[in-house]
Amino acid sequence: IQYQKGTRNLYVEDDTSEAEITVDTETGTILLEANPNEDAIQEIRLYQNGKLVGNNTRNLFVEDDVNQDPNRKELQISLIPGLNEFSAVAINSQGTESVPKKLNVNYMPSQQSLIKPQGIQAHILVIGIDEYQNPKYNLNYAVADATGFQNSLQEGLINITSKTHVYFIKNKEAIRENIVMKLNEIAAVANPQDIFIFYYAGHGVVLPGNKQEFYLVPSDVTQLYGDDGAIQQKGISASELKKIASGIVAQKQLYLLDACQSAGALTTLARGAAEEKAIAQLARSTGTHWLTASGSQQFATEFDELGHGVFTYALLEALSGKADSGDQRVTVNELKAYLESRVPEISEKYKGSPQYPSSFGFGQDFPVSVQK
Repeated sequence: IQYQKGTRNLYVEDDTSEAEITVDTETGTILLEANPNEDAIQEIRLYQNGKLVGNNTRNLFVEDDVNQDPNRKELQISLIPGLNEFSAVAINSQGTESVPKKLNVNYMPSQQSLIKPQGIQAHILVIGIDEYQNPKYNLNYAVADATGFQNSLQEGLINITSKTHVYFIKNKEAIRENIVMKLNEIAAVANPQDIFIFYYAGHGVVLPGNKQEFYLVPSDVTQLYGDDGAIQQKGISASELKKIASGIVAQKQLYLLDACQSAGALTTLARGAAEEKAIAQLARSTGTHWLTASGSQQFATEFDELGHGVFTYALLEALSGKADSGDQRVTVNELKAYLESRVPEISEKYKGSPQYPSSFGFGQDFPVSVQK
């Protein structure tokens, strides 16, 4: 692992497992090289303060250079003032991770490069789909869920951030092209100290096959099962969600998926378990937080009595302050704890059987609501 400022290497990895340097500029380059030891390198990952670092091209969906040396990687990085903890791992052909190599970079801004005046900003992308092009997939409360979440979150963030940017996409506008465009807009303006929150209420599906990859299903998908090509073309896959998480430099990220599944998704336990595994792998590999409405083979239930899906109803309760442990703020980990206990209670009361949400988190905990 090497840290490069301009064309000058400030640190070259030796036999130590951890080293520390101090710099006075916000940007730099980290060079990584892995030794396959007679195997093959499948992937090299770099984490900054626990969160996966992407290619920093400000375009989340550009194709990686397939001709690049798999044993080497060069990444442009932006630092936050103070300590930046970098950790690099290599993954071999069996999917086994190496022991991490660590490098601490202290960023002490000079008078000419003080932290940008905008402070911490929040970037929120909210998607709600009640109306699908094929009406048999229509939902009742996805847009109400998305609207309620947006309003509650904005109110809670007032005392945390200097500015909140909200992008809301619903129904027929919720197609891949529009979602990708908004994500690229966020990637272009987000800073490392910022917060990024992604909320999706609509259908989700796991395609069968060797990969069993999970997809978010935009409104123009007309068949959830039996036409995998259309979902691959129009949907947003778990691997693309990984690109999103790594490509947006905001180090505090939360993803909430209130993804209702049709009956076809419940035909086998393996299909439901594949979705849960895919989300768990996303959280771990990207160093971000993921909260999902239901576990292995359950519906993400909607109720007329509540006017919301169960997951989002409990989420709105949590953001209102009910998840607060006593310090007048609600953090991501407090959200998780509240949802894990409250969602089964509500679903059992109204449905007769409990629904269990899933949560996976490997990034920094951070507040999402501060009470007045």
